[in-house]
Formats: sequence, C-alpha cells, structure tokens
Amino acid sequence: MIRRLLMLLLVFASAAAQDARAQTDDVSLTSQTRLAVLDSIARALNDGYVFPDVASVINTELRSRAARGEFDSVTDPSSFAQLLTKDLQELGHDKHLRVRVGPTTAGSSRLFDAPTGTFGRTKRLPGDIAYIEILSFGRPPEVVADETSRIMSAAADAKGVILDLRENGGGSPRTVALIASYMFGAKPVLLNSLYFRPGNRTDDFYTQPGVSGKKVGPDKPVFILTSSRTFSGAEEFAYDLQTLKRAKIVGETTGGGANPGGPVPLPYGMTLFVPTGRAVNPITKTNWEGVGVKPDVAVEADSALEVAYRLAQKAVAGIER
Repeated sequence: MIRRLLMLLLVFASAAAQDARAQTDDVSLTSQTRLAVLDSIARALNDGYVFPDVASVINTELRSRAARGEFDSVTDPSSFAQLLTKDLQELGHDKHLRVRVGPTTAGSSRLFDAPTGTFGRTKRLPGDIAYIEILSFGRPPEVVADETSRIMSAAADAKGVILDLRENGGGSPRTVALIASYMFGAKPVLLNSLYFRPGNRTDDFYTQPGVSGKKVGPDKPVFILTSSRTFSGAEEFAYDLQTLKRAKIVGETTGGGANPGGPVPLPYGMTLFVPTGRAVNPITKTNWEGVGVKPDVAVEADSALEVAYRLAQKAVAGIER
C-alpha cells in the first residue's frame, strides 16, 4: 500500500513538473526579464548564501556575462535555468547551487527531487549478512521512525550489515541521525554539525541512544555502498560513519554536496536552491563539499555489493575465530 502511494505521488509530481515546464516554456524571455531573474538571484544569494563573499563574486560575474551578451540567445526559462545552474556551480564551486523550472518545494537538500521512499530492498545474505537499501533521507524522522525501527530491528541479530546508498540523493540531517543511531551504543555520539548563516547558528546532530526497537550496535562490521550519485545527506551519513571508524565505504567517490539550504522562488516559474549552511564534521573540522566522500575500497558502483559482501564475510570470520 505504501509503495503504491509513493508511486502515485511520483506520477503526480512528474505531471505537475511537466505542466509547470509547459507553462513557463511558453514565456519568451527578453534582456529585461533575464535581468529581473538575475536581480532575484542576487538578492537571494546576498541575503542567505552561506558564503557572502562568494555570493558577491557570483553576482558580479553573472552581471558581466549578461552585459557581454552571453545569455542573449536564451529565450525560454528551461534553457535559462540550465545555463544558470552551470554558471552558478562553476562560479561558486557548490553543487547545491541550482536553478530549475517549477514551483518552490519544501525540503532542504534533495535538489527538488520527487518524494522517494526511505528504504528499498532488504534481505539476509548467506553467512548472516544483512543487506539494507536506503533510498532517501528525505522524510522527517517522526514519519519514518516506525519503519526504521522495524527494518533495523530485523537486521540487529545479523553478523554484519551492508547499507546501500548508491541511489540516495540526500535529505534531512535529522533522519540521517535517526538511522545512524542504530549503528551505535548507549552513549550519544556527535555525528555532524551544520552552521547556518541566517541566525549565525550552529546545529549539532547526535545519535539517539533511546531509539525504538533493536540496534545493530557499535561492534558488528558495517559496510556502506556508494556511487557518484550518492549526494548531500547520503554523503553525510557515509562521511559521519567513516570518520568515526564505524563503517567502511565501498564503491565510488560521492557527488560532493555538503551545503544544506532551501528553495527560493524566482520570476517566470523558476526556483533557486540557496545553500544557507555548511557541514562541519567534529573530527575533520571540514566536509566533503566539492571533493565527495572517498571510499575505503574504490570499485565501480555496479561491483560494490559483491566486493562489500566478500569483505563482510571476511570480517565476520575474523570476529568468530
């Protein structure tokens, strides 16, 4: 029933996005309307972008490019959004900076993706290794708590665990903390901090000792699968457990987006994602922005499960000796 509902939501979201693109692509942009979009981008970045000095550089260069006529041939919002995204990411070196056509949507880091279920496939592999696919951290922890408890409790008695984040595009750091809590023990562990320019505040995210159900715990071997598509909150999950030496990463270097934020509406049906914060790992004092999370064992994403499974078997055999 839940899977069917999610599929319906995906269909509705896709249809809404197509309608929005159809409506906005009927708009013919002029030099004045393009400048209006650039003005809105400038205000949004000046007001909220986590790096104000970078915002100033971006805005100045976008204006210069407009003055040189680099946008003159772009008359439809979709093409303009794609070009702006390319320029923003090139100038800001920030993969969360993005313009799209469509309405402002809630959420912090999935870059406007349609809603996705939290968990995908789960199974018990030979040798008593639990495999769990985590597709998204996009839903809030209060919504996914029961499902998380059920799935993690079912894996708690396994001898080892493989967590698959190869298709995970990110989500809420609170949900990251909830699921990560099942890999730790009875004491809170600081996973990550997020500094936000608005309000000049820092939010700390700890494991939760009192989660419901059974935990995998702090001692069993854990392997995390990654791909180049693993992004944002999913990268945080991998980075947190890697730096705490709680898991080994197997797969590809991840996408490299560590700056959370939110969407801001622009004229002519466009939306800008503005990163208002940055991750600060308690151990490295930095994050994975622009460089991605480097795997402990680098293999192609398609081979990651096979390799991690062999490593898990060896790790379990070493414990049992």
